[in-house]
Amino acid sequence: MIYIIAALDAEARALVDYYQLKRDSALPYTLYTNERIILLVSGMGKSNALMAVSALLGWKIPKNTDILINIGICGAPAAYEIGEALLIHQIQDETRRYYPDILYTHSLRESPLTCVDEAQSALHDAPVDMESSAIFQAASRFFKLHQMAFVKIVSDHFAPETVSKEGVVELIRSNLDALDEVCSALEHVQSPDTLYTEDEYKEVERLKSYFTKAQGSALDDALNYFRLKHPTMPLPAYPDIPDSKRERKRALEELIAHLTA
Repeated sequence: MIYIIAALDAEARALVDYYQLKRDSALPYTLYTNERIILLVSGMGKSNALMAVSALLGWKIPKNTDILINIGICGAPAAYEIGEALLIHQIQDETRRYYPDILYTHSLRESPLTCVDEAQSALHDAPVDMESSAIFQAASRFFKLHQMAFVKIVSDHFAPETVSKEGVVELIRSNLDALDEVCSALEHVQSPDTLYTEDEYKEVERLKSYFTKAQGSALDDALNYFRLKHPTMPLPAYPDIPDSKRERKRALEELIAHLTA
């Protein structure tokens, strides 16, 4: 399942038409669905985004192969072209920073993003939006970092008064190919069949069987991270698993540190 979060009705309009989505009244938010996609219109601002995304993911709990994409417009410095699609690798909100994992190839320009409280006329060093940090906070309770992507379309150079609803619809419509590209890349890296050979997958499962469910999940994340970051490298040799619970925990910590270094 693909979870798409947009803040504005105008951002959602082109998506509804393109993916042939139907209105769904399951939640007290604007929601569109088909058999593959859930599109949520969160409303503008961090508070609205946090509540809406939390409600959505509490209602429809994601599976470990599902993905989430936040698509919307952003203001940006003049170095970014109007209509340019950006893939966000860092979200800053005051003193906090959030980092979606981009462990796949793509053709978009990667950029940091600053999440602000209101539309900006003052110049900033990076593109800005008003929902991304809240979406990240709510979604990260359900999705791992490599299951999320933030795609922003440059709508203005800190001149929000120039942005119209019709213009927003067209900006999203002109970047549907970019959205499809990110969706396909994200979906591809979620499947274990694309990460491991059959023998590797069996060995990973055998290794995880020595640990608790929580420890095995942490090891799984580290192994996936290693393979996504180094797709052509073989998995590291597995250490002998100690009998002692304390030594086993230490061995796991050392292995995870090695895989994620």
